[in-house]
Amino acid sequence: MKKVLSILVLTMVALTAFSFVIVDDMGRLVNIDSVPKRVIVAAPAITEYLVVLECSDKIVGLTDWDSYAAALGIETIGNLTPLNLEKIVSLEPDVVFISGGFQAPEVEKLDEIGITAFVVNPNSFYEISQSIVNVSIIMDKVEKGKELKDNFESDVLDIAKNASNLPMNEKKTVFYGMFSSDMSQIWTSGTGSFLNEALIYAGGANVTAPYSGNNGWFPVGPEFIYVNDPDIIFVPYYYEGGQQEAIDTVMNYEAFKDLKAVKNKDVIPVSNYLTDYANPNYSDLVKYFNESIYK
Repeated sequence: MKKVLSILVLTMVALTAFSFVIVDDMGRLVNIDSVPKRVIVAAPAITEYLVVLECSDKIVGLTDWDSYAAALGIETIGNLTPLNLEKIVSLEPDVVFISGGFQAPEVEKLDEIGITAFVVNPNSFYEISQSIVNVSIIMDKVEKGKELKDNFESDVLDIAKNASNLPMNEKKTVFYGMFSSDMSQIWTSGTGSFLNEALIYAGGANVTAPYSGNNGWFPVGPEFIYVNDPDIIFVPYYYEGGQQEAIDTVMNYEAFKDLKAVKNKDVIPVSNYLTDYANPNYSDLVKYFNESIYK
């Protein structure tokens, strides 16, 4: 009888021991009372964390802008902002993972209706690493999270260490830009952005590193690129098969014909799947940049 009672006590402890408080990326104290069985991901940047932690079966809702919605056959909840609160409530989530920044007001709305929200909003290598840990703790995947975190850090830092051995005068200058069709505006990333950090870890000398903007992003004109004349220009493409179109945007622009990157055909496409979000794909981005720069 005592043995049976001991087992019952241990079981009750195990059931209640999971409850804890964790700090999210908005500095909020979030109560997690049990292992989430129903999860909504209200920002596409976060979905990859659940996928690599093998928790995608717990996702019951994604935004209309999430490529995983169709791939995994998951119901959509609408736009990133304003959130469809009625739809979210109907899906009865245990937790909603959401980004900060422009979605911050949505976090407050979720709080007001009693929905547990956890903000995941990294913008650097180490913040991504911490986000892997945080999500793994919430989803009760601590061991898996530790393994992923260790592998993630090792993959990136191994490349960074090798790249750091190159003297500065031997590093190739690089530029990443999202070009409008008429070249009137080119969005790029400098200090404070995860993409600038990825270029540096990959061994590139980013010509926009001395500058910054909102989360490290800011617009420049064609003359900026012409003056800096980078060895390599990275340009995003947004669908499979769109690589050549992305390259041609730069290669066919008359004012760029004398640029080193154009003359040497070093205008290189990179999938926006890697560049749009600060998530575990960051390690693949650093590897791609490194292999492209020093091919």
